[in-house]
Amino acid sequence: MPESGKSQALGQAGDFVRDLANYVGRRTPGLLLLVAAGAVLEGASLFLLVPLLGTLFAGDNPLSGLPAAVWTLLPAVRDSARLPVILLLFGGVMGLRALVLWQRDLRLGALQIGYLESKRSMLAQALADSRWSELNAMGHGRITHLMSGDIQRCAAGVHFLLQGSVAVVLVVVQAAVAVMLAPQLALVALGFLAIGALVMGRWLGATRDIGAKVTAANMAIMVELGRFLGGLKAAMSQNMDAAFVAGFRRDLDLAARQQIAFVNRQAALRVMWSLLGAAVACGVLMLGYFVLRSPPAVLLALLVVLARVAGPAAQIQSGMQQIAYALPAWQALRQILTELPVRDRPKSQTQRGLSRLCPVRFDAVTCLHTASGGQGGIRNLSITLTPGDMIAVGGSSGAGKTTFADLLAGLLEPQEGRITVGDQRLDAGTVPDWRARLAYVTQDPLLFNDTVRTNLLWGGVEADEAAIARALELTGADQVVDRMPQGLDSIVGENGALVSGGERQRLALSRALLRRPEVMILDEATSALDADSEAAVLAALAAFEPRPLIVVISHRPQVLAACDRRLTFEAGRLIDDTRR
Repeated sequence: MPESGKSQALGQAGDFVRDLANYVGRRTPGLLLLVAAGAVLEGASLFLLVPLLGTLFAGDNPLSGLPAAVWTLLPAVRDSARLPVILLLFGGVMGLRALVLWQRDLRLGALQIGYLESKRSMLAQALADSRWSELNAMGHGRITHLMSGDIQRCAAGVHFLLQGSVAVVLVVVQAAVAVMLAPQLALVALGFLAIGALVMGRWLGATRDIGAKVTAANMAIMVELGRFLGGLKAAMSQNMDAAFVAGFRRDLDLAARQQIAFVNRQAALRVMWSLLGAAVACGVLMLGYFVLRSPPAVLLALLVVLARVAGPAAQIQSGMQQIAYALPAWQALRQILTELPVRDRPKSQTQRGLSRLCPVRFDAVTCLHTASGGQGGIRNLSITLTPGDMIAVGGSSGAGKTTFADLLAGLLEPQEGRITVGDQRLDAGTVPDWRARLAYVTQDPLLFNDTVRTNLLWGGVEADEAAIARALELTGADQVVDRMPQGLDSIVGENGALVSGGERQRLALSRALLRRPEVMILDEATSALDADSEAAVLAALAAFEPRPLIVVISHRPQVLAACDRRLTFEAGRLIDDTRR
């Protein structure tokens, strides 16, 4: 891998570690104490193997030739009592170690889960706080993949980072034990293991590249899946599902090849570490037995220590590969957090309430869409909307109707001019209060895979049975609910899949009425109803008391005729404003 790429990977790894460290914060000292205690107890248990082996196998003089440090572990006891005492010490150390490791792993697991959930929460908050124009332009497949696949990859990276940190401490303690047992042999063995780690560490850059390719391939899968599910009915009705499956399989194949490449690297590393560990152990035993004439108990204990060192060392190497593999996913998460522009709100600006039932004024408002080269949107719009108006908004496709509705809802901000409610400007400080009084119903309204009642009361709406019945009656949705087997407690399916398009729109209109809004925006919200049903719903809305300001976007002449006022847009400009 080029040095620039390797430096970039190291820089990203450093950012990843700092980000996790910032999350851990004040919990760091306690966590470090548990990690250190576990490692020290592990070393003590290994060190106790020397007198244990010496007592078992060295005959009448079990401690002859052993390091002087071993003597300090044993009290002055008779030879016959030495083995029980050593076993008692060994059992006590292992029991204490088990308790420490339990608490250590519990806290590490909680940190891993907490860190990842904080990232999910941060992303959700960033999505909620971002500007609608940028959020709408961002692919839903990308966001879905970040919330699922990339977050899981980050979880794996965090897991191996935390476990790798534990492994580093274990390696240090176990290496110290090895040096205390047999300094020369231990230094030779650790030197060869370090050389092997450096050689295998050169694969980190390539592993990061594989992770980046997997991220891109999985993203393509989610985007393609989102497109297909979004147009599922049209795709299946035109035999386009086969083409989708073919493209989906291509993306899956690409992602699978990259993932297999990573698994292959991990497997190869494990084999290499096993071979290296076996070679080092054999070499050290030969050197100690034939050249240095080390006591058998020391050689056996050293062999056990080296075997234990090889495990955490391999875990460190494998963890570094996993972290490198997860870095592109973490980078993608960090990138989207920087890409999402939050709604401008000066620190000194707090949320402010708006006066009730005031005229809404557009003063020379311009809002153009950069994605379309500035061609779509609204240009120099000046208009006043009064409470109780029922306004039809018409015009050709792309004339600016939806942009006008989004501006009215506070989803878009004027690039020029201003929008006021009474004498107060609609801005970041007043938009929350404005949206609390507004109901927006689209052509394809969102319903959750839950009961009718839950969908009607979505968003914290409070309404008693009488209010629910009244709202359903006004939109004709009462007949829909009456036909359902469990009435209001019937499940409507994912996005209302168990009801028709017209029934879904009726339920969404009922939900909007239950908000008791001062402003209702209906963007083709009755398009799935037949002409008579649509006329009945519009008449009921027109007779609603107190009637909110109702803005109805539609192409149908009968809808336009049912309203008190008609606005016509063309190429982003208001060309007609007629009252009946």
